[in-house]
Amino acid sequence: MNKLNKKHLRTALIIFVVVAVLAAFVALVAIPSMKRAAIEKAKEELFQNMYSFPESGIITAENGYDNLKKNSLIYVKAALQSDVDCVEVDVCFDEEGVPYVAESADKIDENTMPLEYLISFFHEETSNSGSRRHHLNLHLTDAANLKEVGRIVESYEMTDYCFLTGINVNQAKFVRTSCNVNFYIDYEIDKNRVNDPEYHSMILSDLGRTGAIGINCKIDNFTHELSVMLKENWYKISFYDVEDELDIIKAISFYPNQIITSNPEYARLILIEWNAKAPSSDIIFS
Repeated sequence: MNKLNKKHLRTALIIFVVVAVLAAFVALVAIPSMKRAAIEKAKEELFQNMYSFPESGIITAENGYDNLKKNSLIYVKAALQSDVDCVEVDVCFDEEGVPYVAESADKIDENTMPLEYLISFFHEETSNSGSRRHHLNLHLTDAANLKEVGRIVESYEMTDYCFLTGINVNQAKFVRTSCNVNFYIDYEIDKNRVNDPEYHSMILSDLGRTGAIGINCKIDNFTHELSVMLKENWYKISFYDVEDELDIIKAISFYPNQIITSNPEYARLILIEWNAKAPSSDIIFS
């Protein structure tokens, strides 16, 4: 009986080792290989289309790019040096209504940048003769004193280079009447209704009554039908949390006006490669 048990134990151990080795092979070799193949296929499909990324399209560094501290000047400078078009920061307010670059009021301290300092820095850095003007994505985590945000943006002549995100449909009216800065509506696309024409009409209705320039959403559940509908009605498209290489390629295929990513270098590389390999680069969507 003991010999039989030992034999079974050895057999079970051998099976366990084989399964573990196979699992390790799949994790280390097969899955990355399959993912790389999917990425190459997505690139090939994209490059078959004529280059049509919008002239107004921007690549935005996600807040905390390159694993740097979010909302810090070090992060902002690093992002600008990486040749992005836009930098994302959070905006909140202290008890007196002064806007700061921080996730929430309880994170404001003596080291926190006032929004006016950041805007003045951008104005100084990007308005020199011959310099490219970068954009600022001001992600609102609070809306206590939006008039002050508007005043600061206008006083530094940054109206054309700043826009707001982090705003839902219910907040939009207050934002529109309080601050003369363009904004996107954060929208969660309903995967169960994404192909429903009535749902499309609802999205257009929401955008029309809010005064938003477009929607800011995740790439999940987005479709080419939605892209066409929004562009035909002159609304912009912004994607956030676009991290994976495959998702970056997928996002670009929708011709968005903004891609917020922690990997802006790859997004820029894909655009350059697409422009070089596309059948035609004569037509650019606006």
